[in-house]
Amino acid sequence: MGWRFGLAVLVALPGLGQGPAAGAIGSPAVGLSSSAAARPAWIETLPVAPGRLYALGAADLGASEGEAIRRASGRARLEVVARLKATIRGSLTVTTRTAEARADGGPTLGTGDRQVREELRVETSAADLPGLVVERTYADPLARTAYALAYLDLGQAHGVLAARLDLLRERRERLGEERTRRVRWRLRKLHDELNRLDETISLLAVTGTGMDLRPALQVERGAVDQRLDLLEGAVLPPLDLAKTAMGLRSNIELPDGVTTYLGARISDCGLLHRELKPDLILELTFSGAAKGPEFIYLDMDVYEGVSYRLDVQMTILDGEGAALTRPASLHIVQPGSPEGMVNQFCRQFERRLPRLMAEAQSQYQ
Repeated sequence: MGWRFGLAVLVALPGLGQGPAAGAIGSPAVGLSSSAAARPAWIETLPVAPGRLYALGAADLGASEGEAIRRASGRARLEVVARLKATIRGSLTVTTRTAEARADGGPTLGTGDRQVREELRVETSAADLPGLVVERTYADPLARTAYALAYLDLGQAHGVLAARLDLLRERRERLGEERTRRVRWRLRKLHDELNRLDETISLLAVTGTGMDLRPALQVERGAVDQRLDLLEGAVLPPLDLAKTAMGLRSNIELPDGVTTYLGARISDCGLLHRELKPDLILELTFSGAAKGPEFIYLDMDVYEGVSYRLDVQMTILDGEGAALTRPASLHIVQPGSPEGMVNQFCRQFERRLPRLMAEAQSQYQ
């Protein structure tokens, strides 16, 4: 790739003063803090490297340095995407609150307190752009500003897009010639994923990255659509639960006896409980304390004292891991002792699983 790309963009926000965030990159700035000489060079002049697209983001340091760096990093990523003409919807509202103090017979004293509220939203295809990373961050406490430098690696982006296309082709081929509602649903998902891949390539069109994948993508989309058209017009038998196997997947090791209990409840719904190559997967995602997810974890509160919590999200996936249902949350909080929480979990699980199964079956209509 013989071209070089540099994006000289800095997000200018209210309240950042007259430093580089308020003026053009590389131009003289008025009112620089005394720390300006120690700041990284990339704040003033963006790097230029073959196959990379750079951008800079900034945020008011505020009370939390970590939060400011996170916001600056998000803005740097958005600026890279903006160069690629992604669909970005944003709003910025600034209001001024004036506090007055009036002394008897004296002048009015006032201070302006500017409140900034921001909302930035990006399409999923843009937010998940492959090869888009934040390379460096810097917090300047004297200037009360956090900075982040992001870049898009076009070579990495191309590799990821090519791998995605190969994976989608493999998934279609694995479906074979079976004529079922599950296969029809999977083809619908493949159609959507191919469209998202095409949108990402269009997003990168200004750089030429991924354009060589377009012919193969069109062939694959044609194969999916041809098969899908046949199934959309066919009368397909409903899902036979007695011949449908469901497996369990959890992000923690479940306590003794709980796995057996969950398998029995799956069977009560008319499904086969099988872990080897299941048709459906019941995914359990547990939350936890700072050390990581746990089945039941201890929660310490200064005012409320010790309590025990069980937080889990239940989702039904198809055999390849695509979500058939929205996550169903299950929360149990009990002060003082964890005794009886397993029984509460079992009772709530028994109520939630049939509802999830009904939602999953509706996807195959």
